[in-house]
Amino acid sequence: MAFVVDASVTLPWFLEDERSAFTESVFAALETGEYWTPAIWCLEFPNALLAAEKKRRIDRATRLGVLDRAVRLSIRVEAQLPDMRAVSTLAERHGLSTYDAAYLELALRQNFGLITLDRDLADAADAEGVPLQSPGRSGAAQRRQRYNR
Repeated sequence: MAFVVDASVTLPWFLEDERSAFTESVFAALETGEYWTPAIWCLEFPNALLAAEKKRRIDRATRLGVLDRAVRLSIRVEAQLPDMRAVSTLAERHGLSTYDAAYLELALRQNFGLITLDRDLADAADAEGVPLQSPGRSGAAQRRQRYNR
């Protein structure tokens, strides 16, 4: 199964103080799985790095080096723009930002799973019946719950 991966998972690959066994396992699986992200990731990811630089968590050279490495990741960026009405509806229904809803919209539209550290986004994916990988949530339990509705 293909998965949508959000910035909450991809940032820890480059910010050592945010790494976890979960994020490292997703990173290790990049070469063997199919991972997607909506185009918004191309703005959200560098913005988070810039914020980290402003907070002096990383320096400019590190930020620019991370950006160079990030473009070589085995993550496919969805070229199709999301349906704005669908994104807005998902954001409203689940109390998400439209940025987070864009990840959910891609997962729903393409019938992909979702990988996130964001609890609100994980709850929304669960409510929508999207297969989910998130710390503390069992993929098997998610599938059972989806089919028991």
